[in-house]
Parts: sequence; structure tokens; C-alpha cells
Amino acid sequence: MDANTPYQIIRYAANKNQNGNIRPVDYNLIINQGQRDYMKFLIGEVQGYVPGRPIAKVELGNSQRVMQSLAPFISEPSSIGINIGGIGAWPSNMEEVVAMYTSSMGRIRYVQQDSIWSYLKSVIDPVATSPIYTIIDNAFHFYPENLGTAIISYVRTPSDIVWAYTTDANGRAVYDPIFSVPPLWSDVDMMEVITRALRLVGVNLQSAVVSQYANEIKMAGQ
Repeated sequence: MDANTPYQIIRYAANKNQNGNIRPVDYNLIINQGQRDYMKFLIGEVQGYVPGRPIAKVELGNSQRVMQSLAPFISEPSSIGINIGGIGAWPSNMEEVVAMYTSSMGRIRYVQQDSIWSYLKSVIDPVATSPIYTIIDNAFHFYPENLGTAIISYVRTPSDIVWAYTTDANGRAVYDPIFSVPPLWSDVDMMEVITRALRLVGVNLQSAVVSQYANEIKMAGQ
């Protein structure tokens, strides 16, 4: 999907539901909030957890469909340098860890801070042969601390979607494809992003209705 299509859908839906016109500056704000909300939903919303079962209905890794939706934002495995204290900085554009490995591709497990002691004292499963990591402020803490290097794959923060424009002789915004930035989501997932963006302007629609609007726009040649 190019950068213009979601803008046309949102304008069409807002006008059809009598919520007024959407200015380009407002569109660029709400569409990016929409994609952040959708990514948060796919990764797993904490609000969906229940006591004793910290798992959301939808979250990273619980189905192939979720991973397919997030695929455009999953990084290739890359190295993290680990200092002598076992600290390695996390990537600045990281939203969520997908997998963590040693340089020889052995698994590094995530553990909560309050469980570190039990892993460090384990005789059956020592960290020397089964490394672990925990999360601290903008960094990972690895055990054993002399691990040296870790390999990470992670979900990246999505780049902003941008509807760029020039103005015509009447001061009206005209789509500029050169400086616009299209979404990376699939068309199906982009409908979910658009529904979330529309809610910010008071238009509550299901993705099926948004898809219907998209077809109407296509048929009308807008």
C-alpha cells in the first residue's frame, strides 16, 4: 500500500461519518499513533494479562499469523557487545526481543530479576553452560558476565508513515509521492492500523467496513 491510500481512506471515512476533513498534519499524527497502537496490540498488551497468567490474548510468538504481521519490523540477527560487568546496550530502535543467542547460537534465556539468584546457584543448569539475561535501564545484564557477545533478533520501532504534499494555486494540499513514506504493513494489517487511527477522530469502524470504504474509493477513482 502506498502512502496516499490510507490518507484517502481516512478522509473518506471521516467525511462519510460527518467528522469533517482531516488536515495532512493531523493525518500524519493519527496514522502513526494508529500503527504504534497496533504494534503494541500484536506484541502483547499488559492490560490483557490476568493474575497468575501473564499472557495476552494476542502477543509476540503465540501464532504464526502474529509473526507474519510483524515480519516487516523483525531485524536480522545482530551482535551485542557485552562489557566485563555483563552489560550490553539494547538497540535504540528495539520494541521487543524476539530471540537472544550466544555467538555459537546457543539459547540465552530471559529471567526476571527476582529469579536470578536461583539460576546463579543452580547446579543442575548452571549459567556457565545455559546463559541467561535480564533487563535493566536501556540495557541487558547477561550471566555469566564474561559472555563477551550476544546475538539478538528484535522487533524494530516502525518508521513514521508520512503523507507529504505540495500546494496548488488555491492553497490545497496535493500528494507528493517523492517525499512521502509508505507503510511497511501488509494491506490487511494496514486496515487494522487505519481503524485505530480513525478512532482518534471519533470514527469507530471495524476493519471490514474500512476495507469496504477502500473499495468504494477505488471504484470511484479517487
